Amino acid sequence: MTDEKTLLLRLQKHDEAALQKVIELYTPYLNTVIYRAAGAAISREDMEEIVSDVFVSLWRNSERIDPQNGALHSYIASAARKQAYKRLSCLHDTVPLEELNPSEEPQEAAGQTEEQLLWDCVKELGEKDFELFVRYYKYGETLKQISSAMGLKLSTVKTRLSRGRKKLKHILDHAEGML
Repeated sequence: MTDEKTLLLRLQKHDEAALQKVIELYTPYLNTVIYRAAGAAISREDMEEIVSDVFVSLWRNSERIDPQNGALHSYIASAARKQAYKRLSCLHDTVPLEELNPSEEPQEAAGQTEEQLLWDCVKELGEKDFELFVRYYKYGETLKQISSAMGLKLSTVKTRLSRGRKKLKHILDHAEGML
């Protein structure tokens, strides 16, 4: 099996066979990453498009990845998550009436609305902070995992989460009338 460093070095030399190998090895991984980021909220076609976009981005930007520091799978996973979050932010939050479950309890519907409002407020923090919050609070990743995957210093992750919580509190205080 070819290791990541070798594949990355070959990609940096624009070796098309290396790109084919990366696509073969990492497509299932990227599908999982995208599903974890977006769930069933995006279509299969959108998922395939995101995977393609990630590989195109890798091909174009492989020279920017340091083979000594940046793991290939971390780069493509981060790119896939960003694309998935971007795709999610473009989706409408409305649900057709025929898709609503008439037996759903009002308390459950209200809880979902509050949760959706919370994540909408988190989106207002910006793409990078949104990714931090999703990784930390939704998927339970450790600060160290987030730091490694996003290529940030551990102290930067801690600071951005702390500042993000303060911003989020301010945003939620102003959104309180909407709850």
